[in-house]
Amino acid sequence: MELNKDKIIENYSKIENDIKKYSPYPEKVKILFVTKYFDIEEHQKIVNMGFNYFGENKAQLFRDKIKTIDNPELRWDFIGRLQKNKIKYIIKRVNLIHSIDTISLLEEVNEKACEIGRKVDVLIQVNVSHEETKTGFHVSELSDVFKVRADNINIRGLMTMAPLTDDESELRKYFRETFEVKNDINKKYNLNLDELSMGMSNDYKEALMEGATIVRIGSKLFE
Repeated sequence: MELNKDKIIENYSKIENDIKKYSPYPEKVKILFVTKYFDIEEHQKIVNMGFNYFGENKAQLFRDKIKTIDNPELRWDFIGRLQKNKIKYIIKRVNLIHSIDTISLLEEVNEKACEIGRKVDVLIQVNVSHEETKTGFHVSELSDVFKVRADNINIRGLMTMAPLTDDESELRKYFRETFEVKNDINKKYNLNLDELSMGMSNDYKEALMEGATIVRIGSKLFE
């Protein structure tokens, strides 16, 4: 893919302006640059443009990019479905795992983190729309998550994906429910979950209105 630096920077700036316009607390919001479609050479060009916060969804590519273009200034989140046998590829360097969707995965990440002496930040994926095509915990299942003892895991918040629709009110409903679930968990378990990863290129504005702190943006940056 041909990467137009001026266009990418212009689009990024537009999203920053949307954050100021739509978010109730714009100072808390981060733009996660989704780079899953770019090979190592293309990704290096994006780094050279000055961007430093990335989301990957393939564990092997995450590993390969870390080896080739990583530096201490870069933050790498994992946003894809994570297979247990591939945790080893990301565990040493991942900044935040967005996609903890089963208790067994939570326990396995904790075990691998313990083995290398790290405490890993994660988000719990919530399927508020109950779509069969999406993974994640139903709200009624979340109480089991917070009973798990995982000393090398730091649960920072929740992640969700809304259904594919152009109905703004429908999108906002699902994002609002996720926000309310986070608040309920904080009260029930005396926690301080502070991150909500929700909203992508097609629905980030609705997510911002309902309290997103991380928006996962890919295609919108290259229009």
